[in-house]
Amino acid sequence: MASRTISVKDIYNLFPNNRIMDTLPLIKVELIVEISFETFGQVQYKDENGRPWIKEFRGEKWAKELLMKDKRDIGFSVFINNQFQQRYQVLTLKKIVNDELVDQKAFPIEGDKLFEGWFKLG
Repeated sequence: MASRTISVKDIYNLFPNNRIMDTLPLIKVELIVEISFETFGQVQYKDENGRPWIKEFRGEKWAKELLMKDKRDIGFSVFINNQFQQRYQVLTLKKIVNDELVDQKAFPIEGDKLFEGWFKLG
């Protein structure tokens, strides 16, 4: 009796209609946080598969690039710490789709709190 081996490629070829079209262009989405002072905080967003993430960051800028298969509304939120209560600062949130700025919002930081709550874009 001869045994027949099946490769993953053979299985893949059995179901040609279930393939993802390679010809669809991916949509590049960039989420950017810019702060006028050095701090740390958290960013909440959903990835390409719709899974929620909360990432910590440190510094004056945070950025994430996502490659999407379809156009959907992507929003994100930022929570920052103002441990030295720096006054009159600015937090800017940007969303860039295919190298074109589609949404931007600037939030003033008054500096009267140690923690500045969730700022949202989208």
